[in-house]
Amino acid sequence: MHKQSFRILTIIVILVFYWSCVEFRNIAPQEMNSIPRDAKLVVFTKDNNEIEMRNAAVVGGKLVGVAKDKSKIEIDLASIKSVKIKKTNLVWPIVLGCAAAGAVGILVALQHGEATAPSPPPSASCPFIYSFDGEQYVFDAEPYGGAICQALQRSEWCSLETLKAVNGRYRLLIANELDEAQYTDELKLVLVDHPKGLTVVPEIMGRMHTISNPMPPIQAYDQKRRDIVPLIAQKDEQFWESGLEGRNPDKKEELRDELIFEFPKPEGAKTTKLVANAWTTLWGSQAAKDLLKLFGNKLPDWYAEVNNFGPANRDIWNWYLNEGLYVLKIYVETPNGWQAKGMMYGGGPFISKDKSYPLDISDVRGDTLRIKLTPAAGFWRLNYLAVDFTEDLPVRVLEIGAAEAFSHKGRDERARLSLSRPDHQYLVMPEKGDYAELIFMAPSQDPDQDRTVFLKAQGYYDIHLEAKGEPQRELIDRIFHEPGLTAQVAAKAYFKSQAEKTNPSNNRKQ
Repeated sequence: MHKQSFRILTIIVILVFYWSCVEFRNIAPQEMNSIPRDAKLVVFTKDNNEIEMRNAAVVGGKLVGVAKDKSKIEIDLASIKSVKIKKTNLVWPIVLGCAAAGAVGILVALQHGEATAPSPPPSASCPFIYSFDGEQYVFDAEPYGGAICQALQRSEWCSLETLKAVNGRYRLLIANELDEAQYTDELKLVLVDHPKGLTVVPEIMGRMHTISNPMPPIQAYDQKRRDIVPLIAQKDEQFWESGLEGRNPDKKEELRDELIFEFPKPEGAKTTKLVANAWTTLWGSQAAKDLLKLFGNKLPDWYAEVNNFGPANRDIWNWYLNEGLYVLKIYVETPNGWQAKGMMYGGGPFISKDKSYPLDISDVRGDTLRIKLTPAAGFWRLNYLAVDFTEDLPVRVLEIGAAEAFSHKGRDERARLSLSRPDHQYLVMPEKGDYAELIFMAPSQDPDQDRTVFLKAQGYYDIHLEAKGEPQRELIDRIFHEPGLTAQVAAKAYFKSQAEKTNPSNNRKQ
């Protein structure tokens, strides 16, 4: 995994925008000793072992802790792939994970003996949603990440895997844990009752699709013909990640991957549903704050131009759709070559939710469906990819608003009403530490059906950022109009960061 501090350039932020919800910095391994002593860690090693421990600390290049049976555990840092940290207390310092207090089950990435931790205030972030699972509040969603001004307000549908109805009630917390003001226009639960054994996955705009027979690819490989099927055939701790090692940052052609996925296609199939669990890398999201600083003292003017749908708004979207950094074109092979059939959206770096992408394949011949993705190097992870050719089955979809709301200051009827529909009557959380607890009445459920619960949230936020100096207009203009420049600048920043870590004295001399 790649988790290096980056200064790429401004525009990434705007698009970290929809998906990356936190900024990160590298910390030395010994800083892991600041993990709360009662936190439980789940360590995933590169040889696919899963190890639980408590009282963890870094000692002499090893992560040392205590197992359930009270025996001592020592794990070489170099052998660790990832770590999940669990904590039941809702208020503890931000030291690891998703910058969310008490975040449960949050992925913390490790590489080369270094832990990645957030460094508030982040530059691109979002509210954090906690679901009550019957015993505790669990960090479960991070909606509308990157909507850093009102013009970028958007809706997002996120599955809530840990939410449970207790005494006929669902309980959520929405929390501002970052240095920003948050404006939530709508927040509801979407209950989908469906036949048992099915999975329900939303499109990016909220339409629900049933997945009855998902099929992983029979073949999947990168531009060097390396097999990646084991990495994306199921949702687990194995995933494909674009890397930068061994690439020449001066050659743009080396800074884009090409992934081919082959699926069996039933005779006569005209459509399919592509199901993807994909998200942006940690270092792809951590650049935001420094990037916005490229606008210098003209940052407020730039925000105003975006909000007024001026040229800046148009430039962002053109850049966004073409660079493959936070959204990917989905190509399908046809008799006329590779044709773009859809767009894949990346999720936040910690909680990635499945999305479905209906594809028209009526012009695909033969018994094999071939799909291609071309992500920018270093910006993407893929955990799962499958197709489903079945027809959607009938489901019951019910939206419900909060019956009660309590802010950190007490009962708040206005908050409940402001979240009932998107009308720009916002629930405003202006400061870090603000939160609201929402209670939803759980409707009765047919015992012969399963229920999947989704969060529907819409809003934006305003980062507390002091911008100084003159804007770097020439660089910003090149980023908008020179294909591949963003990935190239990012790659050069990555290798510079690596060199400074190898020889810190060079950095001190600058």
